[in-house]
Amino acid sequence: MDTFDVIVVGNGVLGLTLGVEFARGHPDVRVAVLGQSARQHGATPAAGAMLGAFGEVTAHLLASEHGRKKHGLAVQAQRLWPEWISSLEAHGDGSERIRTADDTVVLLNTVGHTALDDANFAAVLTALKDANAPHEEIEVSSVDWIDPDPNSRPLRALHIEGEGSVDSGALLRSLERAFLQAGGVMIAADVAEIRARAGRTQGVVTDAGDFLPAGQVVVAAGARSQRLIATVPGLEYRIPRVYDGVGVSALIDTWDGSGPDTVLRTSNRAFACGLHLVPRSGGSVYIGATNAVCLEPRGSASIEEMIFLFNCAIHQLHRGLNGSQVRKVQVGSRPASIDGFPLIGGTSVEGLWMLSGTYRDGLHLSPLIARHVVSLMSGGPGLSDLAEFAPEREPISAWSRGEILEDVVRHTMATGYEFPWRLPLEWPHLIESLLGGPFAELAERLSDAYTPPADLMTAMMFSEPEIQEELMRYYASVYLEWH
Repeated sequence: MDTFDVIVVGNGVLGLTLGVEFARGHPDVRVAVLGQSARQHGATPAAGAMLGAFGEVTAHLLASEHGRKKHGLAVQAQRLWPEWISSLEAHGDGSERIRTADDTVVLLNTVGHTALDDANFAAVLTALKDANAPHEEIEVSSVDWIDPDPNSRPLRALHIEGEGSVDSGALLRSLERAFLQAGGVMIAADVAEIRARAGRTQGVVTDAGDFLPAGQVVVAAGARSQRLIATVPGLEYRIPRVYDGVGVSALIDTWDGSGPDTVLRTSNRAFACGLHLVPRSGGSVYIGATNAVCLEPRGSASIEEMIFLFNCAIHQLHRGLNGSQVRKVQVGSRPASIDGFPLIGGTSVEGLWMLSGTYRDGLHLSPLIARHVVSLMSGGPGLSDLAEFAPEREPISAWSRGEILEDVVRHTMATGYEFPWRLPLEWPHLIESLLGGPFAELAERLSDAYTPPADLMTAMMFSEPEIQEELMRYYASVYLEWH
């Protein structure tokens, strides 16, 4: 029977980054990372891998203290990436670069919900100014490569220096290589159960039924983390639930092999991370990404999602994409916590740690939060800024119910505008005025104490009554656990 000191459950960017950090810092410790090479339902393989500390900012995020702290973590993580990339590439053969772009251009265009898009573009600009980060608002005509449909043309453009992107595939390969070179062991197995007794971790049981003992276990299994935590008695209602934030993206070989030098993106809207195009090698580009919080995992893209994604890219970024070739359609599940904030750190079960709930920020935050958890596992203090995102907590209520309801209505409307819908002129205003009531009724029915984030609220609105009732029971159990 193989015995390890540390087992990391999950071989995505978060799990591997923690594995590399721990193995490099503790050469006398046996560390294993578990996960199948296909990474089914993982977030990393489908990720655009933008290092978006500022491009991801929204007015809604900055409106709460917890949101501002989350943004602060993203800024800290951004500073770590140059050195982190260098340390990984130093152990490679030089055949591929991890970084694909150095800068980002954020576009405010004529598509979407006016109030939402204008507010989020302004929030990005405010965050940059407050941080004294290098940026410049530039003429739209100076933005390289784009050729949008005039009806979807950008009105403003913001160049963010130093906020680029990486190739998620190259990053994964570099992390695997660095982990093995540091003495780590990779095991192609998924985990079905975490074993604990008398408040202490014993190890894990694989899907094949094999027991692997370990004194410390790190759950970094993305959206699958919820299933594993539920196997540990006493934790199901003490750690916020994790859902699947399903995203669809595509790798495209452009019609003439061209592409931009920078990331091109809009600000966040329509429950997603905005339309974005990320340069990749060999005349290809990444286009992403849709987002839908799902109550069950989903391994394939729908026709509707692909039509939406491609229409957005063709109309908003470059009409020439219409004649390009689709190299690959990608689907991933981002780990979306029920309160919208990450689950990072230790639990009341000795030796059990968690790295999940990061939603769209996991890859970008990975060097920072992996070092934090490695510090805690080694008896260190970790980062004080991450303390309130410890996994064992009552769900964070960062926004009032009214603020969340306003957000869900705006994003729902933005989805319609971006699709784009074709309605009589007065109908959108009528629809917007009528949406708030049903969502408010749903929120009141689900819980008096907690309100789901806007994207989960939408998923619940269109779910079966028995699923809504199950969430009602879950919220009631969580409240009893903490009060």
